[in-house]
Amino acid sequence: MRRRPRTLLVCLVFLYVMCPQIAASDDNDVLHVVVNPSLHQTQTSPFNSTRQAVFDTSVDERVFQSASAGGVPWRLSGKASNPYRPITKCKGDVCTPVPAVCGPSCLLPQRRWRQWELSVQTFYARVRGKLSWTDPSTGFVHPDLDFNDGLGLPSHKWLMEYSVRHQFRPHWSCFYSIMPIEMDETFQHPSFPGIVLRTKWEHVYQRVGIMYQPIVTCNASVSIYGTWLFMDQKFRLNSGSHCPTRSTTTVDRTRHMIMSGIEFQKCIRTLCNGGTLSCDSKVGLGYLDGTFGLDVQAGFRFSVPMNCGRWGYARGGYRLIDFREDRTDLRMDHTLEGWFGELGLIF
Repeated sequence: MRRRPRTLLVCLVFLYVMCPQIAASDDNDVLHVVVNPSLHQTQTSPFNSTRQAVFDTSVDERVFQSASAGGVPWRLSGKASNPYRPITKCKGDVCTPVPAVCGPSCLLPQRRWRQWELSVQTFYARVRGKLSWTDPSTGFVHPDLDFNDGLGLPSHKWLMEYSVRHQFRPHWSCFYSIMPIEMDETFQHPSFPGIVLRTKWEHVYQRVGIMYQPIVTCNASVSIYGTWLFMDQKFRLNSGSHCPTRSTTTVDRTRHMIMSGIEFQKCIRTLCNGGTLSCDSKVGLGYLDGTFGLDVQAGFRFSVPMNCGRWGYARGGYRLIDFREDRTDLRMDHTLEGWFGELGLIF
């Protein structure tokens, strides 16, 4: 009978010790978050931690957030007040989103400050024109001769244009382009049997200019430019027949003109990999030196990112170059029109 009170006392002590441990095991799904880690690191001993909690007013505030763990079911709740969510693995989207600065729709590639742009254009042109000149010895004005029917030049020609641009300020750039043209043909005029004409046309079409961009957004840009236009043309006509006599006629023409124009670029679509399709068109008007000129390009551009702000692009469309002189003694008009393709690099 004496041992029964002792046994009962031992059982009560055992329950008193084990009940807090059982209650703590129900809260295993708790994350311990230390808001102020500096104060937490200074508490190196359980003895001075109690003392610091008493005398220090800046005691670290601890936040306990419930979380799911292995073996513990997730607490489902349709109410918005329940903040519990399961821990899951995050996987990014397959398509990298466009930076939020420009919006997710379309992003137009642009030359940045101190960048260069190199391009090469292939132009399959329909060649037309008229030529007339004055004989210096007799003063006789030769009637207009057609480039194709009168001089025998080919009606189509593959031409190349080379361009370089430099963005020396955020909205300012300078550029240079050159298109050399040379045609050499032998032709027998149907109206003059026995007379063979050999025609050689040398033409250099080059521009040096400066461009300003008043409107530059993430998906569109408008640029205006002014250029000095230099055109140097030479015609050499060698006529011969069955007779030993031959004649040579040389017609030279050098033009110094001003060309003003506008360029418009508009983004159409940016693909998942960063490639961008855009509209790229420009119109230039040339004047002075008794000549009026027109240079129009309408096309599309597809740009591909090459990291570090560099771009490569392919461009294609339709182009028209037309120059007409307003003179009576010398007339050298020509028109070039057709489809073109261009490859370029921005770096």
